Amino acid sequence: MQNGVYGASSFLLPLRKTLDKQRVLAASQTLYDFIYIYVSSTNTIFRILNQHLGTSFPIITVRENLSIKDNLQLLISALKEMQAVVEMKDKDVQQNLSHHLYTKIAGPISSLREKITIVKDLYENYKGVLGGIAGPVAAVLLKHGNLPEIVESAIRHLVASPALSLQVADLLMSQKEIAKILPTLTENAPSGSMTQEARSRSPSTTFSFSNFMQTLFWGQTSTSPMKIAANYLEEAVRVLRPSCEAFQCIVKLAEAYISLITDKLQ
Repeated sequence: MQNGVYGASSFLLPLRKTLDKQRVLAASQTLYDFIYIYVSSTNTIFRILNQHLGTSFPIITVRENLSIKDNLQLLISALKEMQAVVEMKDKDVQQNLSHHLYTKIAGPISSLREKITIVKDLYENYKGVLGGIAGPVAAVLLKHGNLPEIVESAIRHLVASPALSLQVADLLMSQKEIAKILPTLTENAPSGSMTQEARSRSPSTTFSFSNFMQTLFWGQTSTSPMKIAANYLEEAVRVLRPSCEAFQCIVKLAEAYISLITDKLQ
């Protein structure tokens, strides 16, 4: 009976390792996509503001040689500059629009019909007052969307996670590349260390994937470092997904308004 159990365990172990690798690959790809979605969405907003509000925000890029956290912090810095501009414009809009119409723009909009009604109202009553319609509307939406806080809130929930210290370029490692790293872990792992140290080191460190795995291996005798890595990466995905989706929703709402306004629906 014991031999049967041992045999089953021996059979399942490679399967578990394969599944853990697949989890790592899937979560890594998703995190990679999130970074690019954040940056692409931000550039969409910057283009809208540059065109319709006369700003000159530079297009930003993902820096794949930096960590996830470093890229998000650079993104937040750019978004805070944008937020300061739209908050100033928002004050101007509040002074010139009726409270009822301003509240409609700033509040949740559920249908295309509502958007069309708001745009018509703006054209009929405020076209000359605001100097333009698209820029001010975008400013109000972005002011209330508070994009910097959306990203910052997610980072606060992951501040101690070593996953955020992963280099963005390494998020696209293949199974073969991961397999090459694994044999070196047992040879180089220092004894007496704890996985918790990964958390304490992560905020100021950028890890290559091999260093990330090496750190997770420290002090582990029974738990697969690949499983731990998958857990950390999936935790990051769970936290960043709603943030990324909320970010996209605000940007798409702004795009929808701009499209209606530039088409001059009346």
